[in-house]
Amino acid sequence: MDLYTALQRPRPYERQASIWTDPRIAPQMLRAHLDSSSDSASYAPGRIDETVSFLVDALRLSRGSSLVDLGCGPGLYAERFARAGVQVTGVDISEHSIAHALDRAHGKGLDIEYRVQSYCDPFGSDCFDAAMLVWEDFGVLSPGERRAVLENVRRSLRPGGRFALDVASEKQLPDPDDGAAGTWEAYEAGFFRDHPYVVMRKTWLFSETHSFCETSVVVDGGITVYQNHQTVFSVRRIVDELEDAGFSVETVGDDLRGTPYSGESLQIGVVAVKPQ
Repeated sequence: MDLYTALQRPRPYERQASIWTDPRIAPQMLRAHLDSSSDSASYAPGRIDETVSFLVDALRLSRGSSLVDLGCGPGLYAERFARAGVQVTGVDISEHSIAHALDRAHGKGLDIEYRVQSYCDPFGSDCFDAAMLVWEDFGVLSPGERRAVLENVRRSLRPGGRFALDVASEKQLPDPDDGAAGTWEAYEAGFFRDHPYVVMRKTWLFSETHSFCETSVVVDGGITVYQNHQTVFSVRRIVDELEDAGFSVETVGDDLRGTPYSGESLQIGVVAVKPQ
């Protein structure tokens, strides 16, 4: 790919390379997950604790309940649920994160099942009491992928099972002028590479899909394009997607910590139910 082509406007949800599976970036992503001072890959520990506390009640979990943690990363949520007596299965596409999660679980004596798998592929049938998908991962997906994930979640849950997810609210939609011209920076080493490189960044807006794309073009002798898409939702749109997939929405809040819905939050937290 030449630089001119790399810098062109992508299609909605078009992806070139993935930061989640790129072996050059995987160690950096893991560090970001484990960085307790930043929300760049996982929420800070205090917020994770609050989320788990809320979800134990909201998902009606008790000792022996089964939960699938989609996009589990290095197991930060899974470990907390496991310590509460929940039988946890973690699913993530990153081999690096799953390897770390397995090592942590073994070292702490926690019985957690981890799978290297995309949650766009089926992961069970009538075998879980609850499912969760956090850190706005749902909105990264295209409409077709989101539909597939909801079908997979619904199939995996027992009747009456609950599903919790958070999504970006419309408050996150960038200003059309922010990032419109693009930026570039040079590094001796950094997030994308452990050797000198240049990264060119630009944000694209897609009104037709209520989404935006943060594109990073990395130049280090070769050219690699990383595209991070995010869909923003109104309450009506996320409720409609869940109901169209056969769920009944039970609660809507500003997050998955039990904060009542205000309409002013950068997020929307939802708990939905698979009908009996």
